[in-house]
Amino acid sequence: MNPRKNRLDTGLEAHPSSSLPEQLSAMRALSAGVAHEIRNPLAVIQSLVEHLAKKTEDETQKKIAEAVVSEVGRLNEVVTEFLEFTSTPPLHFEKTVVKTLIDRALAFAIHPEKHRDIIVKTHIPDDMPEVELDPAAFHQVLLNTLLNAIQAMKGSGTLEIHTSISDHHFIVQIKDTGPGIPPENQEEIFLPFVTTKRGGAGLGLAISHQIITRHGGTIFFKNSEGKGVALFIDVPRKQNRKK
Repeated sequence: MNPRKNRLDTGLEAHPSSSLPEQLSAMRALSAGVAHEIRNPLAVIQSLVEHLAKKTEDETQKKIAEAVVSEVGRLNEVVTEFLEFTSTPPLHFEKTVVKTLIDRALAFAIHPEKHRDIIVKTHIPDDMPEVELDPAAFHQVLLNTLLNAIQAMKGSGTLEIHTSISDHHFIVQIKDTGPGIPPENQEEIFLPFVTTKRGGAGLGLAISHQIITRHGGTIFFKNSEGKGVALFIDVPRKQNRKK
């Protein structure tokens, strides 16, 4: 499969990710400042509410306290995403078995009961050679993109994962049967803080874009409104230096 060629051959609209370095640099700086300013007060609020919950015997107050703690936990997750986006730890490349990475990401993303109506199809050649990746960082990319695809299908549909390899490139395609990406979001889907999900920070794809760029690769999607999205991750098979 050659996704570059297929952009011309299919009726699907292909959207490459744009780096927009100046915008992203400013957003990272803003995110870092906001994240650090928010995290400490959140910890204080959570501690105080948990203490009050233990002291009261009123069931209504206990439920309110539990709801507050739950929301604080959600905000902490958003802050963690901010910090992940703003940090760029060095990548450590090593020869990696692709199937193992994909199977592990699927195990994290798919819940047997919650997602029992989602059909998962994987197409990974048995003779797929090892690829030089940072396994932890690439796992995060796979997990982010799989979760996006699963959430888009809202409980039922088909999730397909295809891999292919050439002399110089390794490609993963993740395809869902969700509603597709709304036209107003298509040009900025890889920018931070862009999300259509309640409670999300809109950083999953921005972080994925950052990681794939540091691998010397590209990430882009083909949208078919009403029929789903195919997302492509294209990285070099071999890395020449640490990034």
